[in-house]
Amino acid sequence: MSLIIRSAEKGDARKMADILNRIIEIGGTTGYRGTFDEQRILNEFTPDLGISCFVAIDGTQLVGFQSLVWSDPDWPGEAKLPEDWSIIATYVDPTTHSRGVGRALFAKTAQAARDAGARHIDATIRKENAGGQAYYESLGFTDYRTSATAVSKRYTPV
Repeated sequence: MSLIIRSAEKGDARKMADILNRIIEIGGTTGYRGTFDEQRILNEFTPDLGISCFVAIDGTQLVGFQSLVWSDPDWPGEAKLPEDWSIIATYVDPTTHSRGVGRALFAKTAQAARDAGARHIDATIRKENAGGQAYYESLGFTDYRTSATAVSKRYTPV
């Protein structure tokens, strides 16, 4: 696999939605339930609070993407994070798992977090998603909070 990691572009939204929709259809690894179209991808992964969104390209195929956003200072829900924290989301085509896509994406994302001055990166993963938990642990994320349905891990970009 020869990967190119680059910033996501508006024209990538359809392929990003296709990957995320396959993951949702399989079930068990993301909290998202409804399907995505191009506009929802743009709204969720390149929002006003966005730091970065990178895609992984193998040949001509988009095989994964990773976004990093600032925590929302106006978040009304539970588990509010400090404003200087960021939140990561990673989605890799299920046919390319364990081929280094996530690790390659994170190299760029971690640098973007450092450049932006993020104090920590939060990854909140469903408890039943053992693969996702193992992935973030392999990158150096450590547990800092658990709920009935999720485990939150923290990474400090230095």
